[in-house]
Amino acid sequence: MPPLALLFLLLAAGAGPAAASAEDPAAPPSSPPPPHKNATLAELLPLYGLPPGIFPSTVTSFSLATNGSLVVDLAGPCYVHFEYLTYFEPRVTGVLRYGSLTDLSGVQVRRYLVWFNVIRVKVDLPPPPRYVYLDIGWITRKLPAADFQSIHACEDSKCRLSSALAAAAQWFQVEWEQFSSSVFCI
Repeated sequence: MPPLALLFLLLAAGAGPAAASAEDPAAPPSSPPPPHKNATLAELLPLYGLPPGIFPSTVTSFSLATNGSLVVDLAGPCYVHFEYLTYFEPRVTGVLRYGSLTDLSGVQVRRYLVWFNVIRVKVDLPPPPRYVYLDIGWITRKLPAADFQSIHACEDSKCRLSSALAAAAQWFQVEWEQFSSSVFCI
């Protein structure tokens, strides 16, 4: 065997394990390490690069299938205020992948007086994320990841009503100012 071919074989054989161990530290892991048996959802989410406070404190149980299907059960309907008022149904489903939660069902955000379905939650990679992105149809809202670092309690129903009334009052005030300035201009 020619010396050059032998050198090539030795380099190729030695490069395999070295190349495998020299992975990019910024690249996401191919699969997160398995959580311990009694792990909470807030402990599981950071293993997938997501902040722990995406779900409210009323999570009673959750299941994660090997294909990433996630089912989260809450004690009941829940409203949490991040930058937007967010509604969680008693059961939320989705697909958990590294850096995202897709095909969401059971989560809505309110913008002014309209409720929008959240279909995906994703974060900046590599961790720690700086922003959390909520996809609501073709619209993506960027929120600071710091808002999702702590687990939020559900709001009282009176807070929801006063929040809705405050949003409605603000909207009517802006509309009235625009209307009155265009009608009563001299």
